[in-house]
Amino acid sequence: MTEVETEMAWVGDLDKAEFLLAAVEGDDSVEIELVIGCDEAEAGLRFHVKGDDLREVRAIVDGLLARLGAAEAEFDSVSRA
Repeated sequence: MTEVETEMAWVGDLDKAEFLLAAVEGDDSVEIELVIGCDEAEAGLRFHVKGDDLREVRAIVDGLLARLGAAEAEFDSVSRA
């Protein structure tokens, strides 16, 4: 059986990266890497998703994006308060 994989990347400030990372940590279906920039104010998250077929990978990515979107909205609302 052929394995399907994809990679996503997010780039932004370190505080938001750490918040987003905390929201999705513990998901065994995704390898997540936090990359800190040279000035330590910028960071990135790299997500590597693997599955048995496109449908499985898409479901994982959809769930991941939903959690990241909710976490980003929460971070932004707290940051503005």
